[in-house]
Order: sequence, then C-alpha cells, then structure tokens
Amino acid sequence: MPVASALSADELDQLAEEAAERGEPTAGAAELVAVVDEGRLADPQDDVIALGLAAELLFQAEDLAGSLALTDRTADAHRAHGSAPDLVLMFRARLLFLLDRADEAMAELTPLRPLLTSDPDAAAEIAEALVAGGRGDTAHEWLTSAVDEARAALPETDELDEAGELATEIMYALVTARHAVRHELGLPHDSLDEMAEELEAAAEEEHRAELTAALSGPVLFFTATEFDRLAERLPDVAESCGPTWDDHRADIERILAMVVEAGITTARGIVPGSADELAALVAGRGDDPVDDVAYDYAEELADRGVGVPWPPARNDACWCGSGAKYKKCCLPRSRQGD
Repeated sequence: MPVASALSADELDQLAEEAAERGEPTAGAAELVAVVDEGRLADPQDDVIALGLAAELLFQAEDLAGSLALTDRTADAHRAHGSAPDLVLMFRARLLFLLDRADEAMAELTPLRPLLTSDPDAAAEIAEALVAGGRGDTAHEWLTSAVDEARAALPETDELDEAGELATEIMYALVTARHAVRHELGLPHDSLDEMAEELEAAAEEEHRAELTAALSGPVLFFTATEFDRLAERLPDVAESCGPTWDDHRADIERILAMVVEAGITTARGIVPGSADELAALVAGRGDDPVDDVAYDYAEELADRGVGVPWPPARNDACWCGSGAKYKKCCLPRSRQGD
C-alpha cells in the first residue's frame, strides 16, 4: 500500500497485515519504522502502534535481536507519552528468554507479577513469556497464587458494578491462562481446569448468541460521505459506529468474517444507509432507543431491496465504496485484532 501520506492507526495495522500476507515481515517492519522516523503519522502518539507492529513483524521473521531493539523503542515511546509500557515489557521478557538472557527476563517480569491481579491482559502475556523461557512451573505457581488472591475480589452478587466486572474478567483470564500452562506441562485436570473449560465454553456460547442476535437482520453501513454526515447530524451514533469511518468499515468486515467462521447463516448482508434518513427517523420516534431505530431502519432498507453483496471477489471493488480492490482494502481488516 502507498505510505507517502500520514497514516492512521488502522492503516498501520493494514500495512503490517499486508506485509505478513506477502511473506515479507522484515520489509513491512522497515516500512513501519520509516513512517515513524519520517514523521508520517496522522497522530504522533501512534508511534507506539507502528513500532510495536514492527517489533512483532521482526519476531515473525525470527529476527529476535531486531525485534528486541524495536521493543525497546516502543517502551520508550510509551514512557514519552506518559503511558505504562507493561505489556511491551512482558513481550520484551519473552524475547530475552528466547535470546538466552533468562536472568534479565526474570528481572523484567518479576516487578510485573502484581499485574496478574489487576490487569486481565497480563495473565496470558506473562504466562507466554515464562513458558517460552522454559519456566512453565514458575508460570503455574504465579497463576495459581494469583487465582487464590483474585477469588477474594470476586463479587458475591450477579449485579456487577465496574469493579465487579473487572474482577470477573481478571479471574477468567487467570484460570484460562493457568489451564493452558497446565496443558503445556502435561498436568492432570483439577477443579480450576474444569472451571476454565466451563468458562471458555460459556464465553464461546455467549459470543455466538450475541453474534446471532446482532446479525439476525441486515448490517447498517455508512459510506465515507454518509459517515461524515452522520457525525454532523448524530455524533453519538457516529461515535458508537466508529468512531472513525475506518473503524466503522473494519468492524463490519470483522463481524461478517466471524459470522462465516462461526457458521451463522442468518445474516442478511450489508445495507448502505443515509445519515439524514436515520436522523429523521430518530427525531420522529421520540424517546425510542437509537439502537432500535437504527435496527428498524436497516430492516426497512433491506425491504426496499437496498443491499451490497458480501464478500466480493478478492480482485473486485471493495464493498465499502473506497474504489480499491477488496484484497487491498477491507479484506485484511477481518484479521485485525486477532
């Protein structure tokens, strides 16, 4: 993809995806670093995204030393912006293990151990680092201890506030990461393994039910021009659909890809909407929830026969109306966030 102009976070993701698809992770990493070094970021704080993606590409290319150098730059960029580089440091520890620098890796990870009971993303990252370094027993010990500690924070009611939701999310992350480590170590199932499998099955079923419910009707889509108009007429709706047009179309592509993967056949395709029509319907429906109005509007569009086939052929024009080929536009977006 051309990289002469300033790139958004979505475009950085797309550049990395395309480099991986071409089997050219080293070249993709060099492009991302050039975007940072040449000041071609739409948002300067996205340097953490560009450098992190470049580090991951070099990791895929098995250039561990190069990946470590870029990981250090990513951590420095986080600090420069006042954000904690914790997850970056967990990845750094993994690299250090793989580079036979185990003492440094443990020195990196040990101060991060308390995050196991405060950050739901920490469990898998720390476990992966320790297992990569042949420290599966340590991962098991840390996760088991963290589970015992996290139990105390679990809410005693089904009515969850923000703290209760976080505690539940952390517990899920811990028991599932512990389950994976125990499988790696060849340990027999215990009660927490059974809990992990039950939670994973419940989460998968809930996710499938949500997808099925959300996509039992047509998917409402706004072209770039209409999305800008939506931001003027109904800014809250545009924010929930995006908040940018790139986010909007990427979400639709990912959702439809997940629907196909899950074998859900109830989806009725994409219907392009009008911001002015939706705004008029919202105004006319008074206190009705906007989500309900939008759902009914999508149904009305489908009844009119308005629709965009999905997916197009790889070399056909993309469904989003950008004018680019599908394989170069929205197709890679289905894999973002995996």
